[in-house]
Amino acid sequence: MVSNFKTSIQLVAVFTGLYLMASAGCQSENSGNNNQCEYTKDCTGNTSVGCNWICSDDHTCEEECDPSLVELPEAMDPVVEIPYAEIPSEECIIDLDHWDIPSDGTEPVKTTDNLQAAIDWSVEEGCGIVRLPAGHFLIGKYGNDVYQAGISLHSNMAFLLDKNAIIEMAPNDKWNYSTVTVREKSHVVISGGTILGDRYGHTFEPSDSGGVAHDEGHCITVSHESEYVTIENTTLTRATGDGILLVASGSEDSSVWHIDIRNNNIFNNRRQGVSIVGGRHVLIEGNEIHHIRGTAPQFGIDVESLSYYSGDITIRSNHFHHNRGGDIVNTDGRNLLIEDNILEQGEGNERYIDGPLVYYKNSDQTIRRNEITMLTPSVNLWHGIIMYSNDNPKTNPETTFIYENTLIDCGFYMYKSADLEITDNYFTGGHMAFSEMSNLTLTNNSFENSSHFPWIFSFKEVTGTAEGNTHNGEPVEVPLSDEPYTGYL
Repeated sequence: MVSNFKTSIQLVAVFTGLYLMASAGCQSENSGNNNQCEYTKDCTGNTSVGCNWICSDDHTCEEECDPSLVELPEAMDPVVEIPYAEIPSEECIIDLDHWDIPSDGTEPVKTTDNLQAAIDWSVEEGCGIVRLPAGHFLIGKYGNDVYQAGISLHSNMAFLLDKNAIIEMAPNDKWNYSTVTVREKSHVVISGGTILGDRYGHTFEPSDSGGVAHDEGHCITVSHESEYVTIENTTLTRATGDGILLVASGSEDSSVWHIDIRNNNIFNNRRQGVSIVGGRHVLIEGNEIHHIRGTAPQFGIDVESLSYYSGDITIRSNHFHHNRGGDIVNTDGRNLLIEDNILEQGEGNERYIDGPLVYYKNSDQTIRRNEITMLTPSVNLWHGIIMYSNDNPKTNPETTFIYENTLIDCGFYMYKSADLEITDNYFTGGHMAFSEMSNLTLTNNSFENSSHFPWIFSFKEVTGTAEGNTHNGEPVEVPLSDEPYTGYL
């Protein structure tokens, strides 16, 4: 995704503790075109633990490694309070010896079969709360030619992992897998412990078309109009795809419903932290979502519904950082509330791609009380909030509201759209840029210091109203009206 805003900038090198390690393997096995690469996607295959491919300045594939990602962080205890009355209070603790479940990270097929049998039996016996003891459970078995099967959960159950329990997908060559699946179920809780994908052992077998993205391997998948699912206090990492995928199925406009994602550590997954491909009444709150990189789009949260429907989504009080694509992108979701988040972007030896927060013109959202910081520019420069558009008319009549946000060393860029209210935002080293916009309202926005551009406001054919905006405490008269305005301030 590349905006139409053109200007030249010079990157600032920032030391971050990251280091580059040349990889001979990528030159012969993972990059095409005579050892040359053009984009990160040209560099595929395995990397060392804690590393990701980058396409370096000389167009060779290199590993960018972060020592903080090598060791798994301390995991969390499962929740104490079960949020759904439909889940029976009876508990079963899985007896590893009785069920002959390996807990030393070996024998994935046997572990999958026996752990699944223990879960099934527990639910059949009336246990709503199923506890998994400490151990390293390597799972995964043949599902079909493109899918590697993991563990599947039932309706009306809480699957609670000991904080020292790890469920890991065994290395495989499948395009698609899910370590834990909730398919067409209701009233389900997943909490505690660590759930892993196989990104560092995965075999990126080319598809019939030659593609090697392998971006559909997920730690947790919630699908097929499942409803009332809570994922809380869980570490989700090392997936070839997403930490969590919410995906509808079947008819157009279908969704998964009433999904709560709280207080999880979601990091070091290749495609996304959380993908919402058809989801309604979704709450994403109190999570740390970071170090998402490997294959596009590489966002912390991506709302991208395809033929399904996404709406009434709250993204609140999360901490986003080091996500190569960006932190939040809403391509088509309706009635999103994005509030009280910390979004930090920058550092490292390669440019990040999009701004921390991106939305498309036919989505609608309220963006309020967030703190957005850019330490280095992205491919799209110093834009902390970007609205993408095209030459087609805006068909969604709803207004997007952006207010009471703090932006540090970044600003806004919106173009070819309408119906936008921007109020009471504070910028230090920031700016606003608009092109071909109508019905724009700018009220009481405050700018301190200089921006990265020779102006604070940039307008091209913009209509609307403005009042009460200041720069370094002095009023800025912004001459918006019903007549299109073009100019710099």
